[in-house]
Amino acid sequence: MKRLLPALLVAIALMACQWDKARPAQAAIKDPDSYEAFKTSVTKHKAELTGKPHKEVSWYFFHLVNDSLPAYWNGTPWDFYGMTRTPQKGDIACGYFVTNTLADLGFNIQRVKLAQVASGDMIKVLCTDIKTCNGIKSFEAYMDRQPVNSVYIVGLDFHTGYIVKDAEGSWFFHSNYIKRKGVIKEKIGESAALAKNKFFMIGSLTGNKKLLGEWVSK
Repeated sequence: MKRLLPALLVAIALMACQWDKARPAQAAIKDPDSYEAFKTSVTKHKAELTGKPHKEVSWYFFHLVNDSLPAYWNGTPWDFYGMTRTPQKGDIACGYFVTNTLADLGFNIQRVKLAQVASGDMIKVLCTDIKTCNGIKSFEAYMDRQPVNSVYIVGLDFHTGYIVKDAEGSWFFHSNYIKRKGVIKEKIGESAALAKNKFFMIGSLTGNKKLLGEWVSK
């Protein structure tokens, strides 16, 4: 038994390491006090993209929504009347989450008005390539056909948020009203908010060349 014990401990240690590698990495939440500096850096960098090819501008915007915004906003509480401008401080409703963060990135939009209208109306103002789907299966099939490094706004029966697609698949980035979970980025196949929804409207932000062109030039 004494001879077997070291080998057993080694085997357990190896299994633990493999299990740790299999667990999805949880992104650390950035200090909300650095959010203003982040916005300033975005203003500076996007100005440097003026006149650059749309693909380059689109990739930078995708990176901001897919990586930078979740690092600040994940975990910020949801409230129906929430409209905080600072992540981790106060509450944020789903519509205001989309329009506030777009405004924070430097988009010249009617932030309050678009947050309060039906999500379909917001999508028609901000997006191109608008598509409607009935049911989650149809929506998932549509997203399977979309390119990587792309950002969308999705409008649901009573909810809205971003859809981002990267090399690992499609994600729903939104202020989740279910159990008041707040801001979360989750796989679309694992989202209760999407699963229980019937009607979907989705439009592309990264595909909107006019919107992104104006964004970097102002």
